[in-house]
Amino acid sequence: MPYYLNFEVPGLPKTANKQLRSHWRDAHAESLVWHKEVWFATRGKLPQKPLKKAKLILTRVSARSPDSDGLVSSFKYVIDGLVKAGVLVDDGYSIIGMPEYRWEACERNKGKIRVIVISDEN
Repeated sequence: MPYYLNFEVPGLPKTANKQLRSHWRDAHAESLVWHKEVWFATRGKLPQKPLKKAKLILTRVSARSPDSDGLVSSFKYVIDGLVKAGVLVDDGYSIIGMPEYRWEACERNKGKIRVIVISDEN
């Protein structure tokens, strides 16, 4: 039976450009925030065992279009959160390959992320 997970979280993770300008404690605090958000979003929706193979579709909905490395880097802590929550066994390339990253426009201060996980296993 296939596994499908779809959730949204209000707010936007920092991009690499913003993270590189901050102190390591701020980056750590940012990671904890997103690990917790993912944990809450996945409660009651976990696979029977962490997935060994999955496709990720990650969408950033924001007022400003990020550059490509900013878009990709902004999902680092979100993907780590999927591992910590028990959705994925690991975030290595052999498990998730190259996630599909998307961007959608929205009004200022209405930013959010959307995460979709698809797998043939459950």
